[in-house]
Amino acid sequence: MKRSKSSFFYAFFIIIIAAVIFLAVYVYSIVTGNILEDAAVSNIREVAVHDRNTITMFIEYNWKNQQRIGERLKRNSEKLKTVDQINEYLGLEAYESTFDKVYLLMEDGSYYTDITYREDSETPDYYPYMDLFADTDNYKVIGYDPLPVMGSDNVVIYGYKLSGNPKDGILSGIRIGEDQKEVYAVIGICERSTIMDGLVIENYADDAGDPQGYSSVVNENGEYVVDRKDAASSDPDSLFDMIKRCDNSDLTSSDVQEKMRAGEEFWFYMEKNGVRELNYCTPLKSSVNWYFIMSVNDKVVKDQTGLFVLLIIATMSAAVIVIITAFVSAIIMQRKTQIAHAQEKAQSEFLSNMSHEIRTPLNGIVGLNYLMMNAIDSPEKHLQIKEWLKKSQNTAEYLLALINDVLDISKLQAGKVEVTRAPMLVEAMSESVCSMQYDNITGRGITFVKDLHITVPCIQCDEVHIKQVLMNIVGNAVKFTPAGGTIRFTVEQRMLDEDHVMTTFVCEDTGCGMSKEFLNEIFHKFTQDRSSTSNSTKGTGLGMAISKLLVNAMGGEIYVDSELGKGSTFTVEVPAEICEIPDYLKTDTDAAEKPSDTSGNGVGAMKILVAEDNELNAEILLEILSQFGFVPVHAQNGQEAVEIFERSKINEFRIILMDMRMPVLDGCEASSRIRGLDREDAKTVTIFACTANSFQEDREKALASGMNDFLPKPIDINTLLRKMEKIEREKHNVQ
Repeated sequence: MKRSKSSFFYAFFIIIIAAVIFLAVYVYSIVTGNILEDAAVSNIREVAVHDRNTITMFIEYNWKNQQRIGERLKRNSEKLKTVDQINEYLGLEAYESTFDKVYLLMEDGSYYTDITYREDSETPDYYPYMDLFADTDNYKVIGYDPLPVMGSDNVVIYGYKLSGNPKDGILSGIRIGEDQKEVYAVIGICERSTIMDGLVIENYADDAGDPQGYSSVVNENGEYVVDRKDAASSDPDSLFDMIKRCDNSDLTSSDVQEKMRAGEEFWFYMEKNGVRELNYCTPLKSSVNWYFIMSVNDKVVKDQTGLFVLLIIATMSAAVIVIITAFVSAIIMQRKTQIAHAQEKAQSEFLSNMSHEIRTPLNGIVGLNYLMMNAIDSPEKHLQIKEWLKKSQNTAEYLLALINDVLDISKLQAGKVEVTRAPMLVEAMSESVCSMQYDNITGRGITFVKDLHITVPCIQCDEVHIKQVLMNIVGNAVKFTPAGGTIRFTVEQRMLDEDHVMTTFVCEDTGCGMSKEFLNEIFHKFTQDRSSTSNSTKGTGLGMAISKLLVNAMGGEIYVDSELGKGSTFTVEVPAEICEIPDYLKTDTDAAEKPSDTSGNGVGAMKILVAEDNELNAEILLEILSQFGFVPVHAQNGQEAVEIFERSKINEFRIILMDMRMPVLDGCEASSRIRGLDREDAKTVTIFACTANSFQEDREKALASGMNDFLPKPIDINTLLRKMEKIEREKHNVQ
């Protein structure tokens, strides 16, 4: 209840913090959006000023060209006598300048072109260029639509009046032609596209590459000198007419006209046909009374401001997440600290328990050895000594299982246990588990029920590890079930698909059961249920943790359901591939489960080379092998083992038991040298790696050196005999 209230408080506190921060983000985003809109307009202004300056420079450059034409004309005027000479001269000037046409305007309004001379105002393509300078002193630029002589409806006319000496009544002092008329001004004509060609006229393209912004130039009457995007339509309005006809505008046409006459820089929004545009207006910095307009789709402004707002929101949200994460991390760290303290306590209890578990059997073994040594010479104590030996053997086996559990949990957590999948008879394996536990169960006065429903007899699975898990589960059921109780072992199968089957093993007992608190920790290492009903039951608290890791490594799951005082049910599900029963598994399974009946005489009284540097281990192993009818030969180190094998006859030794850690030459190097000998049996002799180190890297190292199999110490003779029989059977099948 206390933890629930604490969790509710933390959640409520986090929600309040998040709400306050997100409200602040919302308000801040609105304020920032307005600021960023101004920033976006400023960015558009920079682009507009760039294009405006480009146009201004272009116009100024053209006027400079006209001024140079006038200066060159003054130097060459005496050579220009005939119309043809003047026409040729003007053609060359147009070719070398930015103009398509260069005209010379005379004092009476007539003019020379590069192809003719015009002086009759009645001529259809005559243009009254003298009117250009009616309201200006030196410069004039106008946009002109119908100019047939250019063959275009969109031209720009530049006029530059040549300076003279007003005191003497001289216009320019430049006279040409046969009639020596005085030149009044230089006229330059070019396509309007020359202005657009000098601009980045379309800006802010969208993802599809379509422009979202464009540039325009209007004169003092609002007429477009450089067409806007839609000016080529059937209704080429002036700017002022367009404002009048638009759906909505921040400024009226009169407001815009007034600001333009005042030479102001300004911007306003205008909406037409559902499209809202920002229009930035700035005057050209020249003697031409034109205005440059940058029109940008409102979407561009929104995209730019939206990006910044989104960035701010993302930043603020990140800050919120960081704050909440820090708060949650603090809670998690607090929880981890509590878990660490709990684990430390559990490990402390485990070490205390391990100390008790190890010292207790060791004390028993030491005590039994003392009793046997004192009674060894007393014939009447013979039966008692035999009983003591059985107890000593059982105690040693328990001590070995204890050490194996500690090694298993370390290997599993380090990922060093390899799952080996091989054909397995489900019924034979299940019967094996039941038979190995049967005497223990019935000896305690417990009823044992076996219920096997096997539809797929053979599967690809890790028999050793499955058996280890089931032995642990059934063994626990035996330990925690009192006399008169019942243990039920069930095996069932269901098809996953045509090639795979799920095998389910269930062990149900009527024992003491487990508390709900312990059920949440049962698969954690170093944990045991400390209920009053189980205090007297010894164990390391590692078995279920090992079982969980093994089942998960095989791709399966393990579940437990228990109630204190009523018993427990463990369920193991293992998916596996269906396979055919191999020939070597079609033998009598009962015989296979009794390897102790197979002696050395059964497979031939063969010689076995035993490479072992520890004298006590060697003595025990040699004696046991001799009792089973084998002929063992002892080598005290790896070098001696190589030499003995090298001196032996071909096929004299059928098996070599090779300790991996020996002086002079270790087992792996010795095996490698034996395999490298130039003799027939060097490649076929069976070499078992024998070591107290049972980690995966030891197995890999042994196999890489040429060894056939792996026997962990202490060596189980029944396991050795089964492996030897299997090797002999495989060799026979190959032959």
